[in-house]
Amino acid sequence: MVQQSVMHRALVLASLIAAASAQLMGPCHGIPDGLFVNDFSSCEGYFLCDNGQPIPATCPPGFFFNEAEQLCDFPQNVFCYVCGQAFGVELFPSPSSCEKFITCSNGISFEGTCSTGHQFDATQRICMNAERAQCLTQPGCPTIDNPNEVVFLPGSQSCAEYFLCQGGSAIQRFCAPGLHWNRVAQRCDFPEIAQCPLPQTTH
Repeated sequence: MVQQSVMHRALVLASLIAAASAQLMGPCHGIPDGLFVNDFSSCEGYFLCDNGQPIPATCPPGFFFNEAEQLCDFPQNVFCYVCGQAFGVELFPSPSSCEKFITCSNGISFEGTCSTGHQFDATQRICMNAERAQCLTQPGCPTIDNPNEVVFLPGSQSCAEYFLCQGGSAIQRFCAPGLHWNRVAQRCDFPEIAQCPLPQTTH
């Protein structure tokens, strides 16, 4: 367990250094002209690299940018998680699986997986033995969409965050400024009505 914890911290530190370097040098540093790169502040946004300079662009409504395929794609085909903080490292439970977690490192997100037999504990924010971990993810998104039933999942990063299930994937969404996700009514609502159980942060 100690060795696993040390290894985990080393990986987080390495990702933090890499993310910080990317932010300081810009998204198109070292990228060939004509290629597109992620805009990590928006799932729909991306940059066209031209002579080392990023030219901002946005996918059409309903599509996310897929950097690996270099195109705008359906949200369920793209892992995208917008981090609320531009600096520092934070870990969040995955909305789709108890064995997975999301790391936000200087505003850049990536998905990790716990080792076999372990789950991500939503309270301590670490992977631990599945029998002791407090997972709040279940049941997650259904594998097949029901056109007559829209499935929402609450967020863990902020009171405005929630997830929409689409094609078996949890798609991150945010309420309009000033509103919080109401976990009971399954909608965006006034804060005094929503009664968000998370610390009062803004996105």
